[in-house]
Amino acid sequence: MAFIDHAIGLWKRRVHYFSDIGIARREPVIEITVLGTPVYIIGSAKIHTTPTASHFLALVFCNIPNHGIDSPGDSSLLEGVRTTKRILNSKLGTDMNHKAARLTSKRFRELGTKETSIGLEVDLFGWVKHEVMRLVSESAYGPDNPFWDPEVESAFWEFEGSTIAFCFTNFLPKWMVPGLVNGIHGREVVVKALDKYLHTGHLVQGSPVVNAHYLLFKAGLDERDVARFEAANTLGTFGNTVPIAFWLLYHIYSNVELLADIRAMIDLQKLPTATVFFSAVEEVSRHRATGMGVRVVTEDTIVSEGSNSYHLKKNGWIVIANRALHTDRDVWGDTAESFVPGRFLGKTPHISFRGFGNGASACCGKNFATYLIATFVALMVMRFDMEPVDGIWREPEQDGRMLAAQVAGPVKSPMVKMVAREDLSKVVW
Repeated sequence: MAFIDHAIGLWKRRVHYFSDIGIARREPVIEITVLGTPVYIIGSAKIHTTPTASHFLALVFCNIPNHGIDSPGDSSLLEGVRTTKRILNSKLGTDMNHKAARLTSKRFRELGTKETSIGLEVDLFGWVKHEVMRLVSESAYGPDNPFWDPEVESAFWEFEGSTIAFCFTNFLPKWMVPGLVNGIHGREVVVKALDKYLHTGHLVQGSPVVNAHYLLFKAGLDERDVARFEAANTLGTFGNTVPIAFWLLYHIYSNVELLADIRAMIDLQKLPTATVFFSAVEEVSRHRATGMGVRVVTEDTIVSEGSNSYHLKKNGWIVIANRALHTDRDVWGDTAESFVPGRFLGKTPHISFRGFGNGASACCGKNFATYLIATFVALMVMRFDMEPVDGIWREPEQDGRMLAAQVAGPVKSPMVKMVAREDLSKVVW
């Protein structure tokens, strides 16, 4: 009855379940069966690079944009990823970074109000969701972007929080999948808003990335599907930047010594030289990893690690359990399970690091996201003091429903009090 146990485990632990198995067993390849489908969990860095040959389908899209994506759509989405990479690695990408920094600085000046000077109580994750989405969406879509509409903002988080429900429709009838109705509703609100944005002239103020996506998708898809595929892109755009920013704030503010050290070393006029921030962003994506890489075995094949070999059956699923790889002491040392902000300042085992994905599933917007998160958190740290309303920092549990994100947000967010720092209230960064 092991297959029932696995189904129950997935239901309870969601995406954490695969990492749970990888961490518990610490074997190169672990085979389980879920609802009749063989699933191969890669639980060790010793073999996780092997599943990249032509025997494996590079990426699986779990019917998120529209129940059933055909091959032309897959091709357009993958070409969109490549296009995004090219743009963000060019001068246009540098310009987007600078624009995001200017918008972030402007927003924090607006937040320095009388209300924050006496103390503002907020749900920290909810506040970060709103503020980071505001900044990322304006950087990507311009000042008339649809995500400034509270209804669209709320709908996106309904959609993002239900991505695992869309994937369960591969195995279960839709009526048996909890959260699917809300997810479909949220997705359709986002699609409708993006469709309006794309066809009412606002695109001209959008970033080079969004304009390139529009031309690419329009060439190969029906008009309505252009917005649908752009909605799929937003899962990566917002789904990773928000939780990483939240966890970085949590780790800094909950550690008094770290907060003091970071404030002492910051020169925001030269943020690119404050390399500890960029290291800390990567460390959050390592330490807080909940995502996974997914492949489909396209034909029976055998992979090996040392003297051990493993038979992978056609149509089986390969799951690269990121957290299992990121907590391997043989790779990361005795501090593998600890948050070490300066870890990435030195040499790190790149092949075992899957923060922001890796290989075919690597995040094409990693550099932009890292720069924006570092800027946002640096300004927050320099402008505001923050502590829990009840005075005690408690580490929140991570939410296993967030399938689209490499790093999941908290199940329950702490309530915090933000107070503008008096000695910096008039400083313009």
